[in-house]
Amino acid sequence: MSTEILLLIATLAIIFYIWQRRTYNFWERLGIKQIKPSPIFGNMRRFLTAKVSFYEQIKLLHNTPGFEKEPLIGVYLLHRPGVVLRDLELIKTVMIKKFNYFTNRALQTDPHHDPLGYNNLFFVRNPDWKDLRSKISPVFTSGKIKQMYPLMIEIGKNLENHLERLPVDSMIAIKNTCARFTTDLIATLAFGINANSLSDVNSEFFKNNMGIFEVSLSRGFDFMIIFMLPALATLTRVKAFSKNTSNFVRRSISYVLAEREKSGLVRKDLVDVLLAMKREAVAEPDNKANQLDYLVAQAAIFQSAGFETSSSTMTLTLFELSHNTEIQDRLRQEIKDYFGDEDHIDYERIQEMPYLTQVVNETLRKYPIAGYVERECIQPSSGERFTLAPYYNVELPSGTPVYVSTLAIHRDERYWPDPEKYDPERFAPENRNNLNMDAYMPFGIGPRNCIGMRLGLLQSKLGLVHLLRNHRVHRCEKTVKSIQFAPMSIVLISKDEIFLKLERV
Repeated sequence: MSTEILLLIATLAIIFYIWQRRTYNFWERLGIKQIKPSPIFGNMRRFLTAKVSFYEQIKLLHNTPGFEKEPLIGVYLLHRPGVVLRDLELIKTVMIKKFNYFTNRALQTDPHHDPLGYNNLFFVRNPDWKDLRSKISPVFTSGKIKQMYPLMIEIGKNLENHLERLPVDSMIAIKNTCARFTTDLIATLAFGINANSLSDVNSEFFKNNMGIFEVSLSRGFDFMIIFMLPALATLTRVKAFSKNTSNFVRRSISYVLAEREKSGLVRKDLVDVLLAMKREAVAEPDNKANQLDYLVAQAAIFQSAGFETSSSTMTLTLFELSHNTEIQDRLRQEIKDYFGDEDHIDYERIQEMPYLTQVVNETLRKYPIAGYVERECIQPSSGERFTLAPYYNVELPSGTPVYVSTLAIHRDERYWPDPEKYDPERFAPENRNNLNMDAYMPFGIGPRNCIGMRLGLLQSKLGLVHLLRNHRVHRCEKTVKSIQFAPMSIVLISKDEIFLKLERV
């Protein structure tokens, strides 16, 4: 090897060493405690080597030994500095009290090549987010959900009919059943479509829904960029939705919008909101709602988030009930007490069921489906700037991502004694005064929390009532003993298929 090449290698090595030293002591220079990073990987080695999911990586950082008394921790996403918030008061400050500095999410997709990802309510940046949320919010009010409830009951009866057709004492992959139920619900409630997932094993709508959360290396790369290196989103052309899913949603929503315009039918659902946005935009050439993909983007995020969160909550509840027979028996007795042999599950009465509410709350405590919350700090060019006072006399640099591990906080014994135990009694009325509800955030926190929270809870509750009123779930030889999370999933789901025995009673 020539002297020139050796000199070049040595020079590059020195430059890399100096760059890395300067990059990885960013938080130390500001006087903030940081977790020692690894070369190149920063603090993301386990996530980047596909050993854990992103939300588990944030949990591991939150629980790093030696930082138990720290209100926040400095971390590095590869080379990018970020912060993990630990103190509940600081979390409330960032997410609620000082929300005007944290209106945007830290994740981002490609604005040029991924209109369905970039423009939907989950990803869209302020001020577009604020305007969009105000227009879509009416779809998810209590009054609107009550109006939609008869449609939900129809799908609930379809679920019962589906279960009745199964052989006695069937062993089933329970997530598949729950996902078909919530797919049919979202299809009819948001779009007025009959997806027929429960009756048609080859339902196209169901297959495309499942494809959204497909675990693969290519999708894993996309989400690594979206979650950790959003500045590279345009260069790498990553997409929130796969090509097949994007094409399917475009076809479906284009058809529904055209049919609704032609018929003049008014259902006051998401499609009606999208049509109203389209009509308003006609007189404004620069309004994004003139673009079909902008409208389709809103449908895509509700299709994906709406079916997955509720189906996972149902699945994990049934898993825990199969391991806790006394809890299951008590819940089934409450269902019998409230509805007996009645054919109709009344809206007001299902909302009043105390033990059902406790059970679902405890599932979301132990298994918060998103696993974490994130925001991006945006400092104003003039006026008062955000600081980390009273913890540190430091301005948080604009563009810094901040993370809250809901999974870690929901399993912190300071707030939840014996946190690994599944115990709905935590949420019993007589124990409410013992709870720190600031440590409970299954649907996020602050103005940018989950817009569909009410609907998601009702979907899960209705599905559980329809499933358990005539059936019990039991462990079988293929049932896993505990939940291990899928390492490449963007939401909290089991790595293993969850099989349960379904007993008809």
